[in-house]
Amino acid sequence: MTASRKTALPIDQPVAVATLLRDYLELQAPATRGQIDTLARHTPCPPERAQLLALIGDDDAAAARYRDEVLTPRRAVIDLLEECASCTLPFGVYLELLQPLAPRYYSIASSPLADPRRCSLTVAVVSGPARSGHGDYHGVCSDYLARCDAGAAVAAFVHDNHSRFRLPADPAVPIIMVGPGTGLAPFRGFIQERAALKAAGRSVGPAMLFFGCRHPEQDFIYADELHEWAATGVVALHVAFSRRDPAKQIHVQQIIRECADAVWTLLERGAIVYVCGDASRMAPEVRQAFAEICATQRGTDVGGGARWIDELTAQGRYLVDVWSAS
Repeated sequence: MTASRKTALPIDQPVAVATLLRDYLELQAPATRGQIDTLARHTPCPPERAQLLALIGDDDAAAARYRDEVLTPRRAVIDLLEECASCTLPFGVYLELLQPLAPRYYSIASSPLADPRRCSLTVAVVSGPARSGHGDYHGVCSDYLARCDAGAAVAAFVHDNHSRFRLPADPAVPIIMVGPGTGLAPFRGFIQERAALKAAGRSVGPAMLFFGCRHPEQDFIYADELHEWAATGVVALHVAFSRRDPAKQIHVQQIIRECADAVWTLLERGAIVYVCGDASRMAPEVRQAFAEICATQRGTDVGGGARWIDELTAQGRYLVDVWSAS
């Protein structure tokens, strides 16, 4: 690789291979069809080359194979290289195949009203057997942060994405927050801000928080703070513990239904609903719970309740910040 080519890699300077791979490149992203095609062109063994080409054909069967054998198990280029012993991919070509290491974004879990010089994050450490079957998977940023000593300097930046997922300008507007797991992060900032406003003598509207975790003694994060804010009337706290009773798993959508009357009262008062967390199951099930509450209170069917949620969304009163749990 030469300086005449545009690259995110450090060039014209000595750099250790381990540093290059660790700090500059995405190694764990699922292999793309283009990357697999390059591997196939450097694979002289006919059976192994055929296996690679079978993943990138134009037919539906090839698309299904690519989805089932590459995307779902998240098999990266390095995984395919380990499986194709005859592949003679040059190291320089391998580097050119990989994307630059992208920044990891996290919601800020604090308010500058509480401390203008402190910014908090809430990060779940991602670690476990890799879906590809090759070793263990470690989240790039979460694993790095977990290995940092207290007081260590971390390279980071604050980025305003101009999202509508923020507190209303009027602190008197009621809010309903739903955030299982690390989905609690932005809501800690929301509640911290309203607590600071209340302490300063401002009038703040009612707030409800529906938080989900496994067990009160395992992953009830920020428990002391949340209980203190609930005791001072800043927020009504409702917690769903999915593993406290093995025979009965409780999730946030069930707690929302149990609080239907209180939820509807705030909705009628103009409350804004915020949902943060898993997009695959939690978010649609929470939306269904709100639709059912609306349908019951308005005397319509669930379809009518769903349409009302659509109206809230269009009005900016039902806001989501979700991501894939995969």
